[in-house]
Formats: sequence, structure tokens, C-alpha cells
Amino acid sequence: MKRLLPLCVFLGFAFLFGQTESTQEEAKPKDISPIAAVQFSGSGITDLETQVLFNRFLEELTKASDNSLMDQENINEKITGLEIGTAGCISDECLQAGLSALGVQQLLAGSINFTKNKYKLKVRKLDAAKSKPKKYSFRYKGEPDGFITELEVLAWEIMGKEAPERLTGKRKPNQESMIEKIVENPMFGKAVVLAAAGFAGSSYVKNAGGAKTSKEAAKSMKDYKPGYDAHMESADSAQMKANLSLAAAIGALAYGYFTGVFSDDD
Repeated sequence: MKRLLPLCVFLGFAFLFGQTESTQEEAKPKDISPIAAVQFSGSGITDLETQVLFNRFLEELTKASDNSLMDQENINEKITGLEIGTAGCISDECLQAGLSALGVQQLLAGSINFTKNKYKLKVRKLDAAKSKPKKYSFRYKGEPDGFITELEVLAWEIMGKEAPERLTGKRKPNQESMIEKIVENPMFGKAVVLAAAGFAGSSYVKNAGGAKTSKEAAKSMKDYKPGYDAHMESADSAQMKANLSLAAAIGALAYGYFTGVFSDDD
């Protein structure tokens, strides 16, 4: 009996140890795919076309990624009610909300716009360790298959890899003209707005200074009514031009602000 006691104690400890290990294993969270790509939003194209384009992008993203991607059904279920899923929002706030809801390390979202025979793509990639997303965008004018190839190449670039020759070898030239490239460059819009505001601001300073000078001249001739009236008329005219110039400068800056010219969302 004395010999059996140590054996029972040993078996008891072994059982408890086994239960502890089992509990710890059960407590471990299930593996979660580290990357999620939310369905792109589209404008100027049908929902079916948007879905097809996104699927082509997703296929190459899967091939380029070293990690597994969260399945779309799971993604759609978890982002239900969020703007990133219902409105195609890709702002920093929407991306952060989506990342939290999905519990992944990286989140990708984007939009495809088609207008005037030109495709415009925006993709945002937010890393859980960062507060700001990395931005990717390009414009493509040409046939749909040419755009699809560029979309597939971008998937590899987003994953930090060179696209395979099977993709780069079939790329087609972008038919966008040099003038279109210049006009649609975000910097061009900013330059135009700032130039307009700067010109108006310069005119304001000049006319405001002229109004002040005329008023001072009028004061020096207050005893000579014709001269006084002439200088005051000149001062009023200059002040009116200054006010109009100031309004134009404010209007130019307001236009740039409300139309997104100064936004870095490109």
C-alpha cells in the first residue's frame, strides 16, 4: 500500500499537468489571416465589372503574398455596418475602424473610377503598427485588358515584390496624353489655385496701399475741396478694388479646400 501511494501522487500530478496544458492550448486564439482586402468601390462601371476587376487584383495579391488572406465572406460579415463596407470609404478613420473590426495586421481597400475613357485607381494599405496608410494610385487610358494588367502588377508592388514576366510582358502603353498627365496631376491643381490666390493677394496689397496713400494726400488738401474730393474718390476706388481682390483670394483658397485640391488623398 505504501508503494502505491507515491505512484498515485505521481499520476495525480501528471493528470493535473495534462489538464493545464490542454486548457492553455484551448485558450490560444485561432490563427487569423494577417491580411484582408476589402471589396473595391466603383463608379462609372457596373457592380459586376467592379467585382471582376477586384477578383483579378485579389488573385494576384494572393499569389504575391507570403501570408494567407482573409476570405471575403468573413470580411463582409465583420465589416457590416461600417462605412468602409457600405460606402467604400477609404479615409484614415474608415481604414482604422475596418482594421479593428477584422483584427488583421494589414488592411487593403480601394476605389475604381471610370470616366472619359480613363480608369483611375486608388488603393490604401494600413498596417496595424502604423497610424497612416500607404497610398497607391494610377490613371490608365486605354482598353480594359491594359488596365487589368496594370491592376495585377500593382498587386505585386503592394506586396513589395517585382511582378512576374507573364504580367510585365503583356503591359500596354498608357494612351494618356502629356497635357492630360499635367492637368490631372494633383500638383497642377494646387499650383493653379495658389497662383490665383497669390495674384489676388498681391492685387489686394497694392490697392490697399494705394487707398491709404490717397487718403493721406486728401488729408493734406482738406482746405482745397477739389483736390480733397479727387484724392478721396481715388482712395474709394482703390479700396473697392482691394476688397474685391481680397474676396477673390479667399474664394480661390476656399475653392481649393472644398474641392479637395489641397487634400493628399491621391
